[in-house]
Amino acid sequence: MRRCSVWHASALLIALVPATAHAQKKMLTQADWDKWQSIQSPALSPDGKWAAYTLAPQVGDGEFVVRSTSSATEYRVPVGYISRPNNTPGGLRPAAGGAGAGGGGGRGGSGATNGPFTADSRFAIITTQPTRVEVERAQHAARGGRGAAAASGDSAGHTTMVLLSLAEGTRQVIENVQSYRLPRYSGAWLVYTQRDSTARPAPGGGRGGRGAAAAGPRRTYGTTITLRNLQTGTDEALPDVLAYAFDDSAKVLAYTVASHDSTRDGVFIRNLRTGATQTVMAGRGNYRAFAFDRQQQQFVFTSDRDEFGKPDARFTLYYGTVRQGTAQAIIGRTLLPANMHLADNGGVTFTRSGNAIVVNLAPPAPDSIPADSLVGKARYDLWNWRDPQLQPAQKLSVGRDRNRSYQAVYSLASHKLVQLATDSMPSVQLSDDTKVGLASTSVAYDIEKMWGDDGNDVYLVDPATGARKLIHQKISGQAQLSPDGKYVAYFDDGHWYSYAVATGKTVDLTAPLPSVHFDQETWSTPSTPAAWGSGGWTRNDRSLLLYDRWDVWEVDPAGGRPAVMVTDSVGRRDHVVLRIVNLDRDPDERSLDPSRPLMLHAFNEDTKASGFYRDRLDRPGPPERIVMADLAFGTPIKARNADEYLVTKGTFVDFPNLWVGSSLTSLARITDANPWQKDYNWGTAELVHWLSEDGVPLQGILYKPENFDSTRKYPMISYFYEDLSDGLYNYIAPNGRNTINPTHYVSNGYLVFEPDIHYEMGYPGPSAVKSIVPGVQALLARGFVDPKGLGIQGQSWGGYETAFMVTQTSLFSAAMAGAPVANMTSAYGGIRWGSGLARAFQYEKTQSRIGKSIWEAPNLYIENSPLFSLPRVTTPLFIMSNDADEDVPWYQGIELFVGMRRLGKEVYLIEYNDETHNPSGRANQKDIAMKMQQFFDNKLKGAPAPDWMTKGIPYRDKGRDQVVMAPPVVAPAASPGGAP
Repeated sequence: MRRCSVWHASALLIALVPATAHAQKKMLTQADWDKWQSIQSPALSPDGKWAAYTLAPQVGDGEFVVRSTSSATEYRVPVGYISRPNNTPGGLRPAAGGAGAGGGGGRGGSGATNGPFTADSRFAIITTQPTRVEVERAQHAARGGRGAAAASGDSAGHTTMVLLSLAEGTRQVIENVQSYRLPRYSGAWLVYTQRDSTARPAPGGGRGGRGAAAAGPRRTYGTTITLRNLQTGTDEALPDVLAYAFDDSAKVLAYTVASHDSTRDGVFIRNLRTGATQTVMAGRGNYRAFAFDRQQQQFVFTSDRDEFGKPDARFTLYYGTVRQGTAQAIIGRTLLPANMHLADNGGVTFTRSGNAIVVNLAPPAPDSIPADSLVGKARYDLWNWRDPQLQPAQKLSVGRDRNRSYQAVYSLASHKLVQLATDSMPSVQLSDDTKVGLASTSVAYDIEKMWGDDGNDVYLVDPATGARKLIHQKISGQAQLSPDGKYVAYFDDGHWYSYAVATGKTVDLTAPLPSVHFDQETWSTPSTPAAWGSGGWTRNDRSLLLYDRWDVWEVDPAGGRPAVMVTDSVGRRDHVVLRIVNLDRDPDERSLDPSRPLMLHAFNEDTKASGFYRDRLDRPGPPERIVMADLAFGTPIKARNADEYLVTKGTFVDFPNLWVGSSLTSLARITDANPWQKDYNWGTAELVHWLSEDGVPLQGILYKPENFDSTRKYPMISYFYEDLSDGLYNYIAPNGRNTINPTHYVSNGYLVFEPDIHYEMGYPGPSAVKSIVPGVQALLARGFVDPKGLGIQGQSWGGYETAFMVTQTSLFSAAMAGAPVANMTSAYGGIRWGSGLARAFQYEKTQSRIGKSIWEAPNLYIENSPLFSLPRVTTPLFIMSNDADEDVPWYQGIELFVGMRRLGKEVYLIEYNDETHNPSGRANQKDIAMKMQQFFDNKLKGAPAPDWMTKGIPYRDKGRDQVVMAPPVVAPAASPGGAP
């Protein structure tokens, strides 16, 4: 019945537009949404000759595409059913063309640098999933009694890996591949693992602990991996491998073995040139956490070999070199602090310079309370006013707290292990040479966070001793350690500061520029404005690049040289925001080379055009404009070994397809993701301007149907969420959920208006009225808007503003509020269940913008609450408040509904069961989209009201419309997305 209802609504809409328009192009319906495709994971081969991407429908089977950048040669590989993680059946994840997650540590491996390509650009590696038909068949089998586990196994077992030769186009398909790994700089080797039903972890899968003697030693067994020589095409199987890692150049393959035949257990290094395998360590036990240093000459791993089988077996850290091929214990019981052990779930890494090893230490796990021991006992949560965190926040973090670990560093020179992190200092950033550490912590202000009065204490930490020195207390921003560890830079109360590690000197870097705002002068909440940001450091920590609203500045962290505006005021002059794009920088390079050009992304705040500029740090002069256009550019991708670029560009009308070229001024389009769009009545996007009631200039977007006729009167829905006008050139795929989709609505004969809002502190509700109503009135004056066909819709913060606006004006004929706050006095004392935080901070410091506590300004909480002005409402209101909302207490929607019902106002409330702030289930997303359109069609177009509006749905009939008349939903998908 649900799908029939959608068709019925569409038929009504079709009847409301001219027959000639319908004959030319179709209107979008819910049935069209799922096929709309996006482009995922675009990549260029290292030589720049090939581009790869995945075409992913909203629901359905995807396709991996490899396309020549210089010809029409193209290869396509079906990759199976693509769905969103929240709704993926059978444990599947979205199909992708990139590398699978390989086992083991080290940098060599997932192929992330080259995307799906081998380093020599000879092959592309594609992983596939079951098709939608296979998934639906598995679901049907589960419903037929075989069970969800069987369905999951059936569908998940059909994964494959496709090895595509780019020169010949030939393909080799390898079944049941679970993961693969490519070396970073070599195209000669590939390792992959296949799903093995016989390999399964033994109970526990962790270290020995309480009860281990009775249960036996805990084990996680390895599986067979296949080592393929891509030059010869030969394979070699290595059984029982638990973890593995290439060095970047694929000189060696390191791997650990955990076998049912314990005589095979150990750590091994294979010389890939000679094929010789060296045993680093052997013996019955667990071997984990293997990692190379950056040069792939040193390695570490953990093992419990010497204590395996003991009830309290602990892991030891072993260190070795590739040249020697052996390992020695460096961190064991005697070196560990009392009551600490190497964390089972903590990684082990080398510092960047390779002179130290970072590990994680853990205290003994607390005893768990058996569930049956509490039978007949009191069960409660005790809230104490001294607790740093409220009970809901503690509940959410209990798993992390029970498995907490603390960062420590081991010096290879001094052989000392020093614990750096503590409960009050959760993490420490280390310099490359491990001589300096930086900690920025807000733990001291956990209680004050409840009302938004938090900050960060910044400490310098000595990794050799663990000693800490307070640099600055309670800064408003963040702190960063320079790449070479010479400086700490931090932002506080509108200024950037540097702290010289060697001398202890602090310099206010921006004080010499009193007329320049390095804090956001457009900040619109009662909290301290944040910084515009930084663009990074130059070589040898010589300078720091900072942003103001428009331009880029270079400042001397020592305070000796005067600051230089790199972009010569071009940004401020043209109202173009210029920001650095790290296009040519090696992923391992953490600083900018002043001798190389800077690529700058550009965005015009007035026109919303975007593009790119080029500038230099080593010579004066204004930036050179590369390209600027009335469209939205994506972030470019550059081939690692060639001057070839891949970038998206699009508008509301033009899907952001992929374009390639040897420069950003000479691009050719290589994709056409949604060719069927031409068959539909789409729309246009127009930037509009008006003045608020207080005379503030504002911008917004007006979406109009493609077949817009200025002599007609159109219904118009205003949708808002703070500022949206910067999205003028964003492509919006047709879809539906609990917010207005402009593409769908304009295709169905509506205008959609998205106005920006200017806020006055303490008056968020009136600010929305003063901004939005004049914008609507300005469009009414243009003559093509139906004054009796005005609607408004918002979700979350926009839902609150919608509810408030209908108490202040009778301009609108219909309103839909998703997850609204109705009563600030009750919401103020509530909990954001998704984070466990009290809601007070939101009103005093952030989005709700009251700026004072409820005791300081109770009148503001009442004046801004829709609940207290409900007698003035004349607009029919449709509310969505879901009973598992983790952000806005769902009883806020109940307060709004009950109040309007008491006053005899037309109001509807829908509650999606077990759904959060934004419905994540595809069926619920489509249902709210359908009901919202039916509501607006009735109120703004005069279409017949659906039964749920005229008759309601009694609780005894709950679900009857879904079960009796709706077809089964077999392919849930779609991202929850949406406003926070």
